[in-house]
Formats: sequence, structure tokens, C-alpha cells
Amino acid sequence: MKAAHKKPSMYLDTNIISSYWYEGSDILALGRRITTREWWDTERSHFVLWISSVTEDELEAGNYPRQEDALSMVHRLRFLPMIVEAREFAGQLMRKNVVPNSKSGDALQMAIAAVHRVDYLLTWNYAHLANPIAQMQLETACQKAGWRAPLLVSPETIPRVILGQTIKRKDHGD
Repeated sequence: MKAAHKKPSMYLDTNIISSYWYEGSDILALGRRITTREWWDTERSHFVLWISSVTEDELEAGNYPRQEDALSMVHRLRFLPMIVEAREFAGQLMRKNVVPNSKSGDALQMAIAAVHRVDYLLTWNYAHLANPIAQMQLETACQKAGWRAPLLVSPETIPRVILGQTIKRKDHGD
């Protein structure tokens, strides 16, 4: 009997949720909203989705349109626990300048995804997360710490089932 196909896991950065609910007039942000919603409607069912208390805390900060909708969406998703190893690894990521010290939330989300062995971290943050340099630095840091680096992707760059692309992550040795 063939083993059941296990869905890849995905950690959602806060900006994925906020982009989904964006209602402003910035043309780039509106484009991200359209792309996020398209991905949500056509691709999310192919993944086991995760967030953390960091996501919830960031969405609770401030006051913005559709905040209640964003928080309601988050509360329907699975939470990864904040564990000591994630906090320690986030500190390492900042000390090694993988993520700037001023972006501790980004470091925490990257670390949570790594220590929980999540396959993908979905984000719109190209500056500190979804770029080849951050990916390489994260992989190096994870290898030294004994974790597995998530693949840092955006809704624009992740492989898509609807296009016939493979989303199952292959580790070395698979």
C-alpha cells in the first residue's frame, strides 16, 4: 500500500495576513493583496499552515482597517509554540546579522519556522527574509545550530500546484 502524501508545512509571516486584508491605496500593496488572495484561494490547501504568537502580537499592535478580520483569520490557524530554542536561535540570527537587531520579530518568525522544521516561510519581506542572501545565511546558521532552514518564499516565488510545479520539499537524502 502506498503511503499517504504528507502536505508540506508553511509558516505565514504577519505581512501575508495583513496583505490579505489591505484596503489602502498604495498600488504595490494592492498588488500584494491580489496576489496573496489568489495564492490563498488556489494554493493554501496544499499546505499545512502555521503561525505563532509573534504573528498574533504583531497584528494586535496598532489600529488599522480590517484588524478584526485579520485577527479572526489568525485565530482559525494552527499556532506553533514559542519555545526556548526559538528565542535562543532568534538571538543567534541577530548576532550573526542574518536579521538586523531592529527586526527581532523577523528573527523570531524565522527561528520558530526553523526549530519546528517547517518547510516554507511565506512572506512579502524581501529585505530581510525572502531573498537569496538571507536564505544562504539562514541555512548556514541552521546547519551550525542543528536545525533545518525553511525555504524563504513569497506568494510570487513559491512553486504553484495550479501551474503543475512540485511543492513537496526534498531534503538531502530523500
